[in-house]
Amino acid sequence: MSWSKLNKTINANSVIPLDALSCRDFGVKLPADFPFSKVKFTFQALAMLSQLNDYDIKMVCADIMQICANPNAQNSIKHSRNPLRRLWRTKYPFRNYHFLIEYSLKNGFINLEDILFDKQLLGKKDTFSAERTMLYEVKRRSNHSYNKAMEENDLRKVQGAWDPVPTPTTRVNTEHAAVNGMLNELTKAMWLMGTHLDRAYEGDGIKAYTLFHNPTDNPYLDLVESAFDKRLGTKSHNAQHLAAVLAQNSQQGKQVKWLVHSQGAIIFCAALEHYRIYYGKPLTGQQLAVHGSGANLERLKSIAHSVGIKIVSVRNNPYDLVPNLAGRNDLSASSFVRSLKFRGLVKGEDSGASPHTLPFLGLVTYADQLQMLGYHDKAHTVRTFIKTLPSTDPRL
Repeated sequence: MSWSKLNKTINANSVIPLDALSCRDFGVKLPADFPFSKVKFTFQALAMLSQLNDYDIKMVCADIMQICANPNAQNSIKHSRNPLRRLWRTKYPFRNYHFLIEYSLKNGFINLEDILFDKQLLGKKDTFSAERTMLYEVKRRSNHSYNKAMEENDLRKVQGAWDPVPTPTTRVNTEHAAVNGMLNELTKAMWLMGTHLDRAYEGDGIKAYTLFHNPTDNPYLDLVESAFDKRLGTKSHNAQHLAAVLAQNSQQGKQVKWLVHSQGAIIFCAALEHYRIYYGKPLTGQQLAVHGSGANLERLKSIAHSVGIKIVSVRNNPYDLVPNLAGRNDLSASSFVRSLKFRGLVKGEDSGASPHTLPFLGLVTYADQLQMLGYHDKAHTVRTFIKTLPSTDPRL
């Protein structure tokens, strides 16, 4: 038996009109107020839209509506190779958005020719604030892992265990995924989240994972974003984007093991709160490990339970001010004193000595780590605290 196309003139550049019902036949869900009477799509543009998650589709549609309102706006530039086509560069002021819309004006319609990744916005940047919120697939290139106290040379090998050139992606295609914390430019986030995942899911033999990269602006703006996500009401675009990724995983029936660190826990908590309101379906099959939590654990556990996500482990160093004070997980007088004594190491550049940066492997290991790196007074402080704890304390 042989097969042939019914209409050989139809190709990727063919233009068709749509309505609210027919667009769903192409796997694209557009908002109810979308201006169908003004817009036509090429099959190429529809194919691109069908690959996006809900958050990205919402952002693309907002730009399409702006094009319909003013297709000759100054924000529109002529295509370099075809003067009849235009490219729309979004006026969106934040750094979560990374698409260009190619369109033309024909017979009173706006023909959407293509939806393009703005590739110049992907990957690491010399100016960290120019990095964008994005999913990246990160692959392992060596078996070095942080599983004991280490010298500086060994810590550098751990940092080199993950490929520094990640692959941008629009969906989670790996079994493991992570959300990084504040002050993590892309290069640091890649190796650090891989290191945390190794300890969160020991024995999984992780060869690749998906990073939901939370880019850093500066300490002040990162703190403002964290405070915004902790409040009730509308969440940050980071959190809304992550909620759409979680929904996409659920719709595709994917089993994903998540790791969140520091501000990543705040973003994940906010994403779950946004998800519960706008999606609502159980997220069974996805699980979560929490390290150095910037979020309040009781609040995070409550929202995770309500949407069906299982929290499998929590690792917080008793000397880490982020979970203790910022996350409001231990506001006791002793915790306050411990946090203040070690605040310089949290803010410093020495990842090995910080109680916050690397995975917490227990107080005994942390004391050994400090001793090995030359922080003898701090190591003595930790060992003195250890003597006050019962031998069954899980923090040891």
